[in-house]
Amino acid sequence: MHKNNNEIVTLFTYRYLLDEPQPPHDFKQDIEDLRVFPERLEISHVDEWRSYIRRYINRKKLSDAELETLTKRLDIPEISEEFQYLKSILITALKINDSPEIKVINTPLKAYLNKLIKM
Repeated sequence: MHKNNNEIVTLFTYRYLLDEPQPPHDFKQDIEDLRVFPERLEISHVDEWRSYIRRYINRKKLSDAELETLTKRLDIPEISEEFQYLKSILITALKINDSPEIKVINTPLKAYLNKLIKM
């Protein structure tokens, strides 16, 4: 994996550990959706994760030591199993996005939406 990919996996790990479900946002569903829309990872998810982590740390006033102890939750079998499953989806999306062989299909709807965004 590229260095940038390691950073993405680290952000994913903390975002997973700090997740507080807030409807309509569903972090786990966002990861599941990467199987169909891997480009979302780099388009929006990484920035959202970085922002979410910063806000959470500031709101809860977490120290570096407290952040480090969070990773111990991954030793809990149920959490570890879910984490590994979601991480495998993330890794696959990273591989797809890094592959020169795979391109995102630019559908007419996507082209239209991109045109609207640039206006």
